[in-house]
Amino acid sequence: MIKRECIEQIKEIADLYDIVSSYVQLKRSGSSWKGLSPFTAEKTPSFFVHPEKKFFKCFSTGFAGDVFRFLELKENFSFWESVEWLAKHYGINLEYEGKQRFKSYSKNELFDIHGDAVVYYRKKFLENKDIQDYWQRIRRFPLETAERYSIGWAPFSNKELLVLLKEKGYSEEALQQCGLFVWNENEKKNLKPRFVERLMIPIFDVQDHVIGFSGRVVEKKENIGKYINSPESPIFHKGGVLYGLNHARKFVKNQFIIVEGQLDAIRCWENGMHEVVAPQGTGITEMQMNLLRRYAPKIICLTDGDIAGQKCALRVVELSFQVGIESQIVTLQEDDDPDSLLLREGKGGLDRLKKESMIQFASRILLPQDKRATAVEKEIFLKKIYEMIHTSDSEVIRGIYLDELANHLNLDRNAIEKDFHNFCGDRKFIAPIRQSPLKISGKVTEKLRTAEYDLLSLILHHGYLGQKIANVIDDTWLSDHTHGCLLGKVLREIRENIWEGPQTDSSTFSEPELNELFSILATDHDLDDPLEVANTCIRSLYVSFVKNQLANVDRQITQQIRFTENKNSLDDTNFFKNLQEEKLRLRHSLLSCPKIEEGSEPSEYGK
Repeated sequence: MIKRECIEQIKEIADLYDIVSSYVQLKRSGSSWKGLSPFTAEKTPSFFVHPEKKFFKCFSTGFAGDVFRFLELKENFSFWESVEWLAKHYGINLEYEGKQRFKSYSKNELFDIHGDAVVYYRKKFLENKDIQDYWQRIRRFPLETAERYSIGWAPFSNKELLVLLKEKGYSEEALQQCGLFVWNENEKKNLKPRFVERLMIPIFDVQDHVIGFSGRVVEKKENIGKYINSPESPIFHKGGVLYGLNHARKFVKNQFIIVEGQLDAIRCWENGMHEVVAPQGTGITEMQMNLLRRYAPKIICLTDGDIAGQKCALRVVELSFQVGIESQIVTLQEDDDPDSLLLREGKGGLDRLKKESMIQFASRILLPQDKRATAVEKEIFLKKIYEMIHTSDSEVIRGIYLDELANHLNLDRNAIEKDFHNFCGDRKFIAPIRQSPLKISGKVTEKLRTAEYDLLSLILHHGYLGQKIANVIDDTWLSDHTHGCLLGKVLREIRENIWEGPQTDSSTFSEPELNELFSILATDHDLDDPLEVANTCIRSLYVSFVKNQLANVDRQITQQIRFTENKNSLDDTNFFKNLQEEKLRLRHSLLSCPKIEEGSEPSEYGK
């Protein structure tokens, strides 16, 4: 891990305006700079850079962040790659925490090793007539395709590639960690080639560096897997890489197509479908789905017709709800795959296949198709779909999916919505707490905001209030909406003494949450009395929480009265007495709402 001091030094030295202006033409707008969004096509500038605050905000996409985040989005770097790029750009030497496992080599050395390996495997492919025959006659690809996508061959050789790389001067540590060789770290045994007698398919990152390989057998053998993939390494993280994204991102306009295998992807490209990508044999991951969403709002999952293909597609559906990307599913016939279909019928064969929405596909897979579903089967299915829909953080999107669900199952829309709300729990759907507009710089803001939003803004713009707010507020007061969840996370970091403001490399906050935190930072917040505003927000949260508790007690009292035959005996029951006492206690608590005092420690209300 790079030392935090180095990261802070880079953040302090890096000129955000300097970095951004190489991508965007910026014009001054007050204390900030504005220009056209570098992330989407637009005609009216909605992209703002705040050099003094050291962050940007793009209103057309919702993206916001610091200089590291900008490079992540624009160049598709990981956080650590953006740190290394900036360190090199500004001539800063990086230091690492503790014992640095990879200190004697860099990522560039690993990139170079893989580049030389591609050349070696290509040479062996061209020297082997049997493999060329397999590629043309069995796989039915022309040799030009193998050259275009750098397809190679790993021969049965114990030392040739290793000797070649050592002669080029690569370090022992880099050779041990590159993934091309197997070695025993404890016994310090000699390096042996990982890939032997396999068709070699190089895997590129979006900057067109070779970061790994997928080795495919050309002849089926017992106890030998069809594919061997490069292991995790400093440059290759299987769950965060999509095969062909470096190629597809140059062609994609509105949607990607996902297939299961790398040769499927190559076959699609050769048939003019250049927006195709493939996961790395382990099924699609949330990280990969978020990666696709950066480039396009929609995906089509072209899945094999077997059970494994259906499971893969169902996983795509689940993650689509979660990351907020629209998906359609195209299922091939059993024992068919994109490679064989395109060979047999060409692109027209795919165009004729039916596209299913996420709801349609899930119902076909999860509900019985050979008979009418029973009430119990429908209930199980609905709960599964509710669970998926609930992961979306957009109420509008949830409503659209509930509409489709009601139409598809021919059920009453209001009944579906009520059932969904009951499934998720009442607290999930308490309306956001609203308060009077805040007075900022003597003017009233046009936008009504939640108390949680304004407390987040106070913590971000007036950091000295953070600890006091954290000591007063109980997490049970917060709603389960976006700003309530976000405020809860911030308060927990403050209580644990790890809060340093929004950090691009944070493991606590998701990408949408970081966008929102930086967006709040981008909003002017010149308050006459921040402490008064904080107490107003705290009171609003506390009163709403107590009123919800009172409503819950009233419901219990109503139920007790409804199911008690002798109404006169109610006063004699301990349960009824306890409810009445709880109601009085809650009402009394409204007379002394929690607050923080300037220059004193916060009280312990709500603890």
